[in-house]
Amino acid sequence: MKARLLKGVTLEELRQAVPTNLQQYRSGNFESIEVDDALWFSLDREVNESRLKDMTFSKGADHYEVDNCIVLYDAFDGLTAYEARDERLWAYYVHTHLLEYSRRRWPIPNDDEQAVTHIRRHFFARDKRQSERDNAGSRLWWMAHLCARVPELDREVALEAFLFKSDVRANLVERPTTSQSTELFGAILERLVASYKGNKKLFERRSFRKLMAEVNSIGGFKLIDCFDSIQASNVVSDLISTKLMIADI
Repeated sequence: MKARLLKGVTLEELRQAVPTNLQQYRSGNFESIEVDDALWFSLDREVNESRLKDMTFSKGADHYEVDNCIVLYDAFDGLTAYEARDERLWAYYVHTHLLEYSRRRWPIPNDDEQAVTHIRRHFFARDKRQSERDNAGSRLWWMAHLCARVPELDREVALEAFLFKSDVRANLVERPTTSQSTELFGAILERLVASYKGNKKLFERRSFRKLMAEVNSIGGFKLIDCFDSIQASNVVSDLISTKLMIADI
């Protein structure tokens, strides 16, 4: 099945109609979107929509996020980062194939005013922050995509470490120094995986924030973007041992 995107007009009408569609979000559906081809258009990209039925809550809360990242990323196999930035794509799927998942993962508040804010945050993706952190579907794709940039690591273990602490994840993703440098991101993720398997000291709030501050300071006088994987790994390991004084993570 070709990937579908809401037309721009449809997207904005849907966003504005959230207050009047609260009952549909809470217990109804948006089948009209799926069947009316005047509301969407196709992208020349295949999506395995049947795979999305494997989204699960059957395991513990710490693990179903990992499973669902893998399921959704596989379903959208081949999707580019540019395509994944398109709000129209995720708005379509969150309102159709991912509707039940989205409701369960992000329960809609009983208070109507709070519900409107909540829905606009998790069912839409107006900007980069919403796309990577809030939208019920796209956030899973982006977490899996970031980990996929480090092919040396086992995907499931990398996601487990990446998702282990939200504060650590936010500090890693939201800093341009690390999010834009694939080699540096990979070096830090590798150390996080090692720490996750070990004593988990690197996940301590103070320790990881200090590491990020040290990385930023290096970025002020070294061209981090030019590091290869070995250089990035050496720099991160040196910072952990000399600045954080963590000899064994």
